[in-house]
This record gives sequence, structure tokens and C-alpha cells, in this order.
Amino acid sequence: MFNLEASENIESLPKNIVKKINKRIKYVNDGISRIEKATGITYPPYNIRPVIILSESEVELGQRGVIYARVIPEEGPAGLLISVELSAPLVAFGLKGTIQAVLAHEFMHYVELVRKFTTLDILSDETVGTLHETIYSDYERLYEPKWLFQDRGLIRLLNNRFLDGLVDDKLNKNTLKKWVEKGLPSVTLPPDANVVRIPIAAILKTNFDPLLKNRLEELEKIRAVDNAK
Repeated sequence: MFNLEASENIESLPKNIVKKINKRIKYVNDGISRIEKATGITYPPYNIRPVIILSESEVELGQRGVIYARVIPEEGPAGLLISVELSAPLVAFGLKGTIQAVLAHEFMHYVELVRKFTTLDILSDETVGTLHETIYSDYERLYEPKWLFQDRGLIRLLNNRFLDGLVDDKLNKNTLKKWVEKGLPSVTLPPDANVVRIPIAAILKTNFDPLLKNRLEELEKIRAVDNAK
């Protein structure tokens, strides 16, 4: 089981919140098992961060969004390490269906990220490729859920929860009332603040999941046929 108590800022969380998160981690594990069964692909490592990330727009003053989860690529000794970061409020307050939908949505971003890395699609003329958080909101490049998941219920869940961003008013209200307003750990970032720089050398020496690489070839063929219609 994931050990939340070994995480950063854990001492600043109320014991009842910690207990609730540990109790509801089963929904995360169930969701990951469901996604792996529906795709035949291993889910990337995940962690639960006891912090909520708020995205604040400099253009639209006073407008804040919540980032409940994101895919994090990092440079490691053997190349890239790609993991999924879940916020503690998502696990504490999200419905089981919402948690599964978020996990599936982040998996879609993980697959797209591996596609970008394996095809060197993210690289410019510079020696360093820059990943920006905004690529995670680029729905146009994500594969259709029906191409990726062999689970109609999961596909319906994704389509219902993600229209123009995550749709879950209850989760938003609880996060605001029980986390943000209580002063629990949070980070506010402008939309263009989260930049990850990955050296090309790290990308080239990474051994990506061979099953996923084979699946990407199939998905590209499906996309080509669909675009040709």
C-alpha cells in the first residue's frame, strides 16, 4: 500500500484526512487494475502528493483552476522516469468514479507523452526539449478513449467526467471548503510556470515499455484510417 505518511508536508495534515486518504487508496488501486485490464498496458508509477495545485490566470484576474492530477516526466540514472501525481484532495474527496476517470485521463496523457518521446515529437532545434504543462490540456492529440480502452463503462465514465476539463462540482466544493479554506498545503502557479526540461540524451537512453510502443504503432494506424474518412 502507498505510504502517505512518508510524503512531504504530512505533518501539516489533520489525522482524519490522512486516515481517510489511506482508507480510500483502494479506489486508486482498483482503478489502476481496471485500466491495465482494459488496455493490456502497465500503468506508470503513481504517488499521492499532500498538496493541491491551484492554477491562476494572469489574464483573467481572480480566476483559479485546480490541478487534481498530472503526469510528471523526470530525468533519472537510466533515462526518463514518468509517473502520475495525484493530489490528496482527489483521493480524499473524489467519488470512486471520478478517481477512476482521472486515472484513465492521466493514462491517456502518459501514452501521448511516450508517443512524443519515442518519436522525438517534442524536440525543437535546440539541444533540450521543453515540456510545458499546457501540453497536458491539448485534447486534440490524445487518442480516442475507444481506441485505447476495451471497457465501455470506463469510456462512458471518461466522456461524462471530462467535457471541458474535469466535471465534479462536489469534489470542487469539498476541496475548497475542507482543504483550501482550512489552509492545508497548496501551491498557486500561473499557467506558464510549470516547465520541465528534459535533455535529449535522457530520452534516447530510455527503455520505454515495449508493449506500449507496439500499441502506439497500432493506434497510429487507427488514427490514420479515422483521419482518412
